[in-house]
Amino acid sequence: MSKFNAILITQDQDWSERFKGIEEKHQLELTVTPEWKKTIGNQQHYHYYFVDVDSIEYPNQLQFTTSSFVIGLSRTADFDQTREWLIAGAKDLVVFPKEQNRLEELIRESKEQIKFHRETEIGYGTGEVHAFYSAKGGSGKTLLAAMMAQSLSVHHSQKVLLVDLNAQFGAIDSLFGLQPPRSYYDLIPVMDEMEMRHLQNIASVEEENGVTIITGPSNPAKAEEISDELISKIIRVARSHYDYIILDLPSTINSITFTGLSEATKVHYILTPDSLGMRCFKYADELFERFQIGMNGTLSILLNRSHSKSELHKKDIEKIIAKDVNGTISSDYFGIQPYMNMGVSFFKKKKDKGDSKASKDMKKYVEETINQEMR
Repeated sequence: MSKFNAILITQDQDWSERFKGIEEKHQLELTVTPEWKKTIGNQQHYHYYFVDVDSIEYPNQLQFTTSSFVIGLSRTADFDQTREWLIAGAKDLVVFPKEQNRLEELIRESKEQIKFHRETEIGYGTGEVHAFYSAKGGSGKTLLAAMMAQSLSVHHSQKVLLVDLNAQFGAIDSLFGLQPPRSYYDLIPVMDEMEMRHLQNIASVEEENGVTIITGPSNPAKAEEISDELISKIIRVARSHYDYIILDLPSTINSITFTGLSEATKVHYILTPDSLGMRCFKYADELFERFQIGMNGTLSILLNRSHSKSELHKKDIEKIIAKDVNGTISSDYFGIQPYMNMGVSFFKKKKDKGDSKASKDMKKYVEETINQEMR
């Protein structure tokens, strides 16, 4: 796709002139019109709607497809106005021309999302939901969830959404070296009419590996306002657009954790080879049986930080819990720590096998998981 159709709605001649440079730089086919008309969207499909906020009284009267991006243009910063436009489905509201660089960055980011929409329309999106959970804190589930998401995207060319459901102090953004400006907290006002465009407005796409990431609020107080209904709607909207939705769940059992486990088509329980890990698994296993979670082969036990000097080994663990351990990740602190510290991807190219024992083990585990799903 070499050109992207765009329309600028404004009466400001200076803005029209400024957009000529943006049009050429970003390969836009730009149409300029002085006012919004209901027939605009019917006449031609536009990938971008750049709308002068002074040209329309109510942003919710805009009508556009889910594969289009609306960016409001304002002359001054106004929090209430920005919130109103975001609720109406806008990608963002930009102070123009002061924030022209940010506008151009939004255009660059959304080009990948436009490509994603196009691929979805021709048959992508099987909607497998994989939840990573452990009743023991510090088990490494966040790291393993991130590694699986990267491997699915890089090695298997899958459309992957990674959602950090640790609403308080999640670490997914640090693992990817991100500072996302928004979170799923910002979806609360649009919960009843949530569509794919709302998810994309709060998501970040990691360029190195193509994983789409949605994080929780950075303010712990806001986490109290996150409902299980919101999480359920996010997952269900995402399922029709992504091949895999990877959920990083908190260790505590709350409404968010339970929703994630209930929505999952596969639960990866992260078990550590020590007595505390075994005890936590016992409690979790009883809970799973009570609520019928992970039944019919949908529960996979992944042994993390396995080492020859571990307190317990795979065969010992299988005897104690009377269940098979489906995968093993080697203990490899010094191999993975540099990647975690720098926030860089464990896999970047399809031929990457992984530079650490842990990443190689995860690549193998992902391959085995996909093969099981295909049987």
